[in-house]
Amino acid sequence: MTAVPRHPRQAQEGRGPQPRGDHIPQKKAGRPKGAPSTIVNLRIPLDLLARLDRYIDRLEVQTGLKANRGMIARRALAYFLETRTPDPRERKPEGTNR
Repeated sequence: MTAVPRHPRQAQEGRGPQPRGDHIPQKKAGRPKGAPSTIVNLRIPLDLLARLDRYIDRLEVQTGLKANRGMIARRALAYFLETRTPDPRERKPEGTNR
């Protein structure tokens, strides 16, 4: 099963290189502000990835807010760990270090 991109590229007919005179604002890159973090690579089955993408699409339609895989994965992991921690004193607020 091949993964289908969430937002497939549209046909770019008639598009050439942008003229140098036009300034296109760039997105900010790098780590987001907030608690220190790191990148974790994760291999998941394609059918699970497809389910995640469908969930994100529904969520965006229902709320009108943008969502992404990383945000959903972080929240799901935090919720999973909070609900599996037997002692409430061991629980830490979201965004804190171990």
